[in-house]
Amino acid sequence: MLKNWNRASYLKGVLPAATLLVVVALTACAPQGAQPNAEIPALSERWEAALGSGDLDGLAAIYTADARLMPPNAAIGQGGDAIRASFGPMIEAGLKVELKTIEAVAASDLGYRTGTYSLVAPDGSVVDRGKYIEIWEKTATGWQMSNDIWNSDLPEGAGKTFLHISHEVEDADVWLDAWVGSGNRKETFAQNGAPNVRVFQSPENANQVGLVAEISDMEAFMAWMNSPVAQTAKSEDGVIDSTLRFMTEVK
Repeated sequence: MLKNWNRASYLKGVLPAATLLVVVALTACAPQGAQPNAEIPALSERWEAALGSGDLDGLAAIYTADARLMPPNAAIGQGGDAIRASFGPMIEAGLKVELKTIEAVAASDLGYRTGTYSLVAPDGSVVDRGKYIEIWEKTATGWQMSNDIWNSDLPEGAGKTFLHISHEVEDADVWLDAWVGSGNRKETFAQNGAPNVRVFQSPENANQVGLVAEISDMEAFMAWMNSPVAQTAKSEDGVIDSTLRFMTEVK
């Protein structure tokens, strides 16, 4: 479960047809053989423990080899690499997930579980909450998750801080190469508290440019902006310091 831990948005895309048929079959008016299942909710304790201890291999083992992840605002991911890419950043950030089961039902070798989640920061604050539905298959090794879908209850943009940065540059081509060309400024920003950045340029003055950055940690980001490394980057990109302006969102 739970990628994009700072994202409070909604599921984009639809369940694959086979998965949708499973959900319909299992939820429609008490199909024959469908029974509450205690094994599937018990596995959530293993899931939470694996995430909390940073055990990505243990986490991946709860899923089938070709499991699909369907997070908010992202394409479907599939398989072990997608699982590690989804949950690795959460582990690095020290986040924990608390799961609650609303319903868990199985019929033969197929099952589903629905419930709610809370995403908890290292300081104990809840940074996201939402709901999920999981599709489970009984394999040779026991119950494993084959589809994991979740989305947030929070309004889009909740808990996020946006920073608008505008300035002029000496050479627009040099600056743009750093941001949308061969440079890696977005990656550098992401490593320093700004995971999502959009790039803008004035249609009237090519050297008038700007950024809108989603800031996950404003204190860390501003500290980095004042660091020698950031100052060197600004110089390399031709940023004219006297024109630099910062604006934060008014809420």
